[in-house]
Amino acid sequence: MARHSSGNSNLRLSKSLTITVIALIAIIVAILVWALNRTPSNDSSAAESSDSAECIAGDLTLPVGGDSTAAASLIESFNASSPVTRDYCVTAEYVGSDQPAATYVFAGSRSDAASALAETGAVASSSEASWPQVGSAQAGIAVAEGTDPASVTLDNVALPVATNSGVAAAVALALADDETAAAQALSRHAAVTATGASDAEAFATTEGAELPEGYTFEALDGVSVPVWAISAIAGSDISEDQARAGADFGAFDFDPGAADEEALEQVLTDAQSTETEETQAPEAPQVSAPSDTIINLDTSSNMDRVVDGTQESYHTVVSRILSDLARETGSQGNQVALNNYSSPLNPGVTRGWRANVSFPDTSGGENAAGAVVRLGTGGVPLTRAAVVAATQIAREGSPEGQPMKVVIVTSGSAGEYSDEAFLNDLGAAFADNLSLQVVHVGHDPVDTVLSDFATSHGGSFAQATTTEQLDAALRAAFAL
Repeated sequence: MARHSSGNSNLRLSKSLTITVIALIAIIVAILVWALNRTPSNDSSAAESSDSAECIAGDLTLPVGGDSTAAASLIESFNASSPVTRDYCVTAEYVGSDQPAATYVFAGSRSDAASALAETGAVASSSEASWPQVGSAQAGIAVAEGTDPASVTLDNVALPVATNSGVAAAVALALADDETAAAQALSRHAAVTATGASDAEAFATTEGAELPEGYTFEALDGVSVPVWAISAIAGSDISEDQARAGADFGAFDFDPGAADEEALEQVLTDAQSTETEETQAPEAPQVSAPSDTIINLDTSSNMDRVVDGTQESYHTVVSRILSDLARETGSQGNQVALNNYSSPLNPGVTRGWRANVSFPDTSGGENAAGAVVRLGTGGVPLTRAAVVAATQIAREGSPEGQPMKVVIVTSGSAGEYSDEAFLNDLGAAFADNLSLQVVHVGHDPVDTVLSDFATSHGGSFAQATTTEQLDAALRAAFAL
């Protein structure tokens, strides 16, 4: 019997199969949606995992000291880079000028920065010549109330060369007709300090510096001074990791700005030459005769500065001269001892001076001559404590009261040794058969308390900034 057609196509899917296909499509779509939504989450987790891996040691605060105005923008730039040091996530933070810091920021010349650092008691981890310029600070003039800024000229502005040489040089160059006029003005103001300048109707300063009451800051267009970053060594208040982060801060790729350090240093050098020509330094007085001698040598970072008219450091030139003089006086039968000083450079060390060659010495000066040329430099000049120690050693080294010279080579005095305490201690260590022969090297302020004591107790004082002056002053100190 033949089949009859139902009228429906045999190719049509059954209802159950249709539902199955739709369900499979829905599952595939759900999987794709889940996968797409999961990707950003995985990326975020990976990034978080990466950050955690970089900072496995945790977080570390980097204390920054010095000039608050100069430090603010540097800290912001540094932190924005999400710095990592020794597996620590580092955050720089300004701690003020009276708190220990791992790195310091100062505006001005290098010597200004060195002096400012010395006042903090911190010790730089690198030489002054290696400090990086990390920015530029706006320079200008502080104008007293009632003074028209437009009336301020090179003739009536005070330039605090003695304490703020960088901004003094920048303002002098801005107001002078040429470099020669600027150098002459700086020479005339060589002894002016920031405190003394604040009595004038206008004085050179930087933006953000504290001003006396009644003064306002007026910026000079295009005039700026360098900003320096100085990392400090670790100590009781600064960990090794913080010290390392401080070094990384200085090595960061900051914009140094437009301040021209070379131009400022050149005009300051020219000013010093002008001053020397106008007021010839007196010759160092000759002492009676050669005698047993203890050399007390400054080996602070200040001695890394370059001797005028040369490319050699004060440390190199002075060490060479002292080596020759030690042999010369030793050949005449005199004993020669040697101390050097700066500030404690290693953890656990509490005094800033060291005895390298002691009394009695029968080497004819050879021991001191060899030792002095092997000394390195670093730290700040804790001169006063070292002088007291050397004077006591000299007194004990001459029990029979024979003449004894204490030859003191100094770049200045840092630290918190008060005048009264210093004079009391030095007076107690001193004896009538001793004489202090003080040779101040370089252009930093002279410790007049020390120089006055020396000259009023049978000794001498001389300042030297050239190779010729150094040789003459030291030879006179040895009476050779």
